[in-house]
Amino acid sequence: MSKVPVGYGLNDCPPIKETVPLSIQQIVVLVFNVLPVPLLIGAGIGLSASEITILVAGCLLVTGIATLLQTIGVGPIGARLPIPLECSFVFVAPGIALGAQYGLAAFTGACLVGSIITTVLWTGLHKQLSILFKPYITGAVVMALGLSLCSVGIGYCAGGVGSADYGDPINLMLAAGTIIIMVLLNYFCSRNFLSKASPLIAILVMSAVAAAFGKLDLSPIAAESWLRVPQPLHFGIKFELGPIISITILSFIALVELMGDQTTASMLAKNTLPTSRETKGGVLAQGIGSVVSSMFNMVPVISGSANIGLCGLSGVTSRYVTAIAGAVVGLCGLCPKLCAVFSCIPSAVLGGVALSAFGTILVSGMNVIHNGGPLTARTTTIVAISLAVGVGFSAAPDALSALPFWASSLLSGVPGTAITAVVLSLILPEKKEEKAA
Repeated sequence: MSKVPVGYGLNDCPPIKETVPLSIQQIVVLVFNVLPVPLLIGAGIGLSASEITILVAGCLLVTGIATLLQTIGVGPIGARLPIPLECSFVFVAPGIALGAQYGLAAFTGACLVGSIITTVLWTGLHKQLSILFKPYITGAVVMALGLSLCSVGIGYCAGGVGSADYGDPINLMLAAGTIIIMVLLNYFCSRNFLSKASPLIAILVMSAVAAAFGKLDLSPIAAESWLRVPQPLHFGIKFELGPIISITILSFIALVELMGDQTTASMLAKNTLPTSRETKGGVLAQGIGSVVSSMFNMVPVISGSANIGLCGLSGVTSRYVTAIAGAVVGLCGLCPKLCAVFSCIPSAVLGGVALSAFGTILVSGMNVIHNGGPLTARTTTIVAISLAVGVGFSAAPDALSALPFWASSLLSGVPGTAITAVVLSLILPEKKEEKAA
């Protein structure tokens, strides 16, 4: 096999024979991340199978459109970084709760209004917010994101939370085998294409192993149709103040997570922090993507952290590879049979890839903090306490069970880390030597 450079950079366009497999591994992770969102919301509020199918089609189509806006860009819209935009898990629980109480039409209206309000406010206060979110804050947010996602990755490794064979040793073996193959290829083939395609190769090999253990079910492919046209506002639209306030708060937090993911993607692709234009363009793309998503009966979009981690894992940070992945996922919204091919991959196998990618995100957050300069007593306190709050409440969610849903959402995980870090940064003034550094 001929030698190629290690990885592909931000604006590199790999040869077509390499672009296809590199895009496929991004597609697999992206499809697995977005499919559960409409399935969980639809089942949670009691929709029929045909109605859930409409949600799935809209979700995939919107993911493709939003990813193209973010990676390729249109004028000032788009960060032009390898960041896919996908329908967010953050809104699954409120989607079920609000959809059951107010109806799906009211939830759709809340997503639309919340996306517009958040985008306008964030765009108008862009400079102030960019100053507020310093490297040690965004680094802490990225670390919290990586830490919180690791439990998701472990859930996949065990077979998928709620599955009948959850925790089966065979599932753990499949996940471990996937990780081992990727590690060996990355270490011994670091200067050729096998390293970049290591996640895809591991998925193919371990899916074959899974088939030998009866863990590969291809029947959903035959059950799906070839063509399905998404239907905008199929369930109608209605505006209720309560849902709008809840979704607006969560949408704002989703943009905080985008700030962290943009930092990760920029560090991986360019080894520098994102520019002001990239940050603002990314916010506009996510906001417009969320508006479009609402029109197709879906939740606001958020940056795909797992795919960004995959870029670091494979060394391929080309935005064109990510754009192609987004385009194919969008087409899956029109062709369910194509989408079913990816959904058949065993959860445990995908878990091995996801866990490795989430670990990459965690390390990236550490690098952001390190590259932002030496930690002082003040910044160490801010990072330590914010991580302890966000990660701690995420690990022990029952500690917040007595609080309203919106309050518990803001205290755990990424939102809790971000809010705590910002508040501490504001109430603990910088000393003169810190400002001079």
